[in-house]
Amino acid sequence: MSLFELLIISISLAMDAFTVSMMYGISMPERDIKKQSFIAFYFGFFQALMPFFGYHLGCVFSKLVQAYDHYIAFIFLMIVGIGMLKDAFSEEETSYNFHFFDLTILAIATSIDAFAIGMTFAFLEVSIYKALFIIGIITFLLCLIALQIGNYLNNKFQNKALIFGGIVLILIACKTLLEHLF
Repeated sequence: MSLFELLIISISLAMDAFTVSMMYGISMPERDIKKQSFIAFYFGFFQALMPFFGYHLGCVFSKLVQAYDHYIAFIFLMIVGIGMLKDAFSEEETSYNFHFFDLTILAIATSIDAFAIGMTFAFLEVSIYKALFIIGIITFLLCLIALQIGNYLNNKFQNKALIFGGIVLILIACKTLLEHLF
């Protein structure tokens, strides 16, 4: 997998955390750079941790399913991408609190798709530590930016970020399948 593809996947994976960070930024009455840095780091950490677990689980199964790995990658990417699009068009409102427990739940919830991508990385033989570093850094930076600009934007942007992330993952899923079929 190329560096460009890793960057695109990292940006797509970070869209959920970006959106939640944007909502945190909108909800913050004042700019607190320490709190914003912690939130961004926390999301980046979980976004990098989950593919690590997914990758190692995927390695256990990769030898067994190597002939079908491109189908598995396609399915995982499609599920995550479609889920992001579904969330974008959902009418549910989410409340954003600043409690550590709530932040942990949101960090895990926004990184579950990264777990599936980690399994996909095992099937595609991606350099996992390079991928984890890129995913963590991209998520941290995007969340920090989202927190900074959250005070200026309204929550209409939430759906656009999820739509972008979902479409990119679906396109990568199709590309992965087509590369292995032709």
